[in-house]
Amino acid sequence: LVEYREQGLDEVGPRHFQPYGKEGRIGKSRGWISERLCELADAGIHLEETETAGTYKLLYPALAAA
Repeated sequence: LVEYREQGLDEVGPRHFQPYGKEGRIGKSRGWISERLCELADAGIHLEETETAGTYKLLYPALAAA
């Protein structure tokens, strides 16, 4: 998600993590990616659900001081 924040994207979804599978960008299936994005949206820190299915608003949480 850091990469997409640096690019200035407002929304992300599974399509941003293509290609899927063992030889893919992160080596996971589309289903696995969708589940993780949903979990992040449920937590409400990094992502927020939108009215469009499979699309999430990218949030910019304040990072804790080291």
